[in-house]
Amino acid sequence: MGTALVDSNVLIAARIANDHHHDEGQAIVEAIETAELPTGRVPEHALTEVLNYVHTRVGNETAIETLDGLQASTDFELDETTKADLDGGRSLFRQYDGLSATDAILVAYMNRTGIDAIYSFDDDFDAVDGITRLDTPHNPYS
Repeated sequence: MGTALVDSNVLIAARIANDHHHDEGQAIVEAIETAELPTGRVPEHALTEVLNYVHTRVGNETAIETLDGLQASTDFELDETTKADLDGGRSLFRQYDGLSATDAILVAYMNRTGIDAIYSFDDDFDAVDGITRLDTPHNPYS
């Protein structure tokens, strides 16, 4: 069925009940976990962002539960970010004014791995050619 990147804001929204994208984030995560959507890939840069934010907003216990759940999942894949991703991200960060440094690294990761779809609530990805951003539980491969 394929693989799609999952941005940190989707995982954060799914874990924090008062996040303004909570329902959408939870729907995307649940659809990935039930294999209605492609496998969700989470590079370490996004994972670190999720865990730090959840830890700060709702506590260490929830952050640990988030990490343990993602590591145990067969529907989410955790992957490392390489030096090539960092170098490519640096270049993209300079090229796209609205792209955050973390998002630029994610785009470089997507370019390296051949992933062309990302679940994200950040519309800055829309400016990048060759990437499909999804903010609902829609399967881009069906």
